[in-house]
Amino acid sequence: MKITAKNGCDFRPKDGDYSTTTLIELTPDAKLGRVPSNVVFLVDASSSMSGSKWKTAKTAMREIVDSLKDDDRVAIVLFHSSAKEVFPLASLAANRDAMKEAISKLEDPQGVTNLEAGLKSAYGAFDARSAADKVKRVNHVILLTDGFPTDNQGYRVEKTAKYEDIVKTHEGITLTGIGIGSAEEYDSGFIGRISDLGRGSYYHANDLSKFKAGLQAEIEKLQSSVVGELTLNFRNLKGRLMRIAKVTPEIVLYDSPGNPGTYNLATGSMTKDTTSFLIQTNTYGDGVSGSNLVLFEIFATYDGKETEHVKVEIKTSDKETDLTAADPDVMRSSQMLQVHLNGEQIKKSLDSGDREKATRLIQNTTRIASNLGANNVTRALTRMAKDVQKGKSVSDDLATIQDESKKTRLLIG
Repeated sequence: MKITAKNGCDFRPKDGDYSTTTLIELTPDAKLGRVPSNVVFLVDASSSMSGSKWKTAKTAMREIVDSLKDDDRVAIVLFHSSAKEVFPLASLAANRDAMKEAISKLEDPQGVTNLEAGLKSAYGAFDARSAADKVKRVNHVILLTDGFPTDNQGYRVEKTAKYEDIVKTHEGITLTGIGIGSAEEYDSGFIGRISDLGRGSYYHANDLSKFKAGLQAEIEKLQSSVVGELTLNFRNLKGRLMRIAKVTPEIVLYDSPGNPGTYNLATGSMTKDTTSFLIQTNTYGDGVSGSNLVLFEIFATYDGKETEHVKVEIKTSDKETDLTAADPDVMRSSQMLQVHLNGEQIKKSLDSGDREKATRLIQNTTRIASNLGANNVTRALTRMAKDVQKGKSVSDDLATIQDESKKTRLLIG
């Protein structure tokens, strides 16, 4: 695997604190073959999923079981008032027909939305397998839900830390969230957040065709995975690690550790496409123009292998012309990330009642998205601007921006 690094600018001021953005690109070797998957479908079976949603969910799961490979393993976990493992994590080579039959016989939805029990049961499906079973595989949960998490009486749970903690403590298992229906009927911000914590995708399926398309997109990623678990390894960090974000083939945000000196970050599986990360660091100048300052050293480990080690440096300068140069690849990646981050800022502004700030953010984000060629995001922002002026709900537009702005693989050709 090839690893490269480039800074947004090759220079920084000789004095004071300064923030640098570095683009890390990892390109897999062409000889790397597909790695098999362990996939757990975690399916909301509460009463709100009745009718066409349930019928479509069952049909989609059967189709996906058909499309996976014999060496893949699949499990099915339902959650409503409690959680139930319908089928344990089992090889499709011997269980494909039995699993499709189990899906066909799923009981009709009922009860409330006990997501806590569902998450514990889904991750428990992996725990039931030996540690060796999970090595050199993509270990992945696909969460399908159309509602808010509730307590046993059906009241919405506002504090979501307990769900987030469950996801965070299983860093070797990724999670993708698919929100079904209107964003007003499920918490799109929450589903997007636990998808980030699970280092997976997020899909806003506000109609059933998008729901099936989201599931199919997940399977296509699984089928093209060539690394089961990729870890970024930072050494000799000289300053503060401010932000780490995957930017291609889709955006995933990670918690920043601050000033660790040494840091290892498990980032999930990797497809055959180039995977890119933006690393933002803050360092202090040595006061001498022309010095080479080390920001950090980085390498990646994957399925028992290791890339070369790359030392990321920056030169100090007191020339204004040096400090204004910008690398176009880093700038473009930063803009893709900014569009995604702005969606959350727009939501916060609207929630606080600051329509003027939200409007400014929408206008700025529309310009960036348009320049990037993010047409779906641009259309959603245009609709949102009109709806904000009319005082209408923009929940679906916000969810669409959150969903579509993550899919940066659509922008990189």
